[in-house]
Amino acid sequence: MSIVDDLISNLIERNALRLSGALAITLVDGGVSINGTLRSTLRDQTKNKDILNVNIPVDAHVNVDDIVIALPTIP
Repeated sequence: MSIVDDLISNLIERNALRLSGALAITLVDGGVSINGTLRSTLRDQTKNKDILNVNIPVDAHVNVDDIVIALPTIP
């Protein structure tokens, strides 16, 4: 096997990712605001052991341009 095959095998086939948490999505002037916290756990399935635990704070604001909807001409 090549080094790439071994790397993919170790990262994808042996490990599982658990993602949990809550996000609040709020409509604000000009876009959307997303706030919350995600918790992620990377687990080695062959050794049955958690490898990495991460708490990820999320605070994002996405701007949305004006949306123009063309109306059909009514005769």
